[in-house]
Amino acid sequence: MAEPTEHEFLTACASVSRHVTDRYHVAIVITDIEPPFKGDLDGARIRLGRDNTPEERLFLVAHLFGHTVQWNTCPRSRRLGMTRPESPDEQMLADLEVYEREACGLSQQAMHEAGVSDLDQWLADYSACDLAFLRHVYTTGERRPFRQFWRAGCPLIPPLAIPAFTPRRWRTREQAIVF
Repeated sequence: MAEPTEHEFLTACASVSRHVTDRYHVAIVITDIEPPFKGDLDGARIRLGRDNTPEERLFLVAHLFGHTVQWNTCPRSRRLGMTRPESPDEQMLADLEVYEREACGLSQQAMHEAGVSDLDQWLADYSACDLAFLRHVYTTGERRPFRQFWRAGCPLIPPLAIPAFTPRRWRTREQAIVF
């Protein structure tokens, strides 16, 4: 399968962004984000850095929407998402993996609802790369280039039904935490 093009990422991102905003009332804001971070969320809006590539933007819109759903439907997920792991033990790493995988399933569902169904393999590969990158950062503190963690052909992500929720701002801090 050919790699998706920049145009495909731009088109898909526009569709997913419109869907998330129109159907779920989650605002998406393009703004300055302090490097090395890429984006952030607060429960009611998703903030994306201006310097993100179209591919990064699509992943961040979909994935941070998944975390937005979690924050608004599960207090435990919200607490976990607001915690910056420092020297996490194996249980914390396992909890973070469950949290991230659930967000990926919600991301997959949002993309399908928005009519984006031809990027399932890309989302699976990008999500696995993201999880491997995060695990490395959390356990070593070292930030290697993201693509060093890329593996093609990862298992597809089963979509998870998006429960009804009302977006609510859970924190007002304007400091990005999303790598």
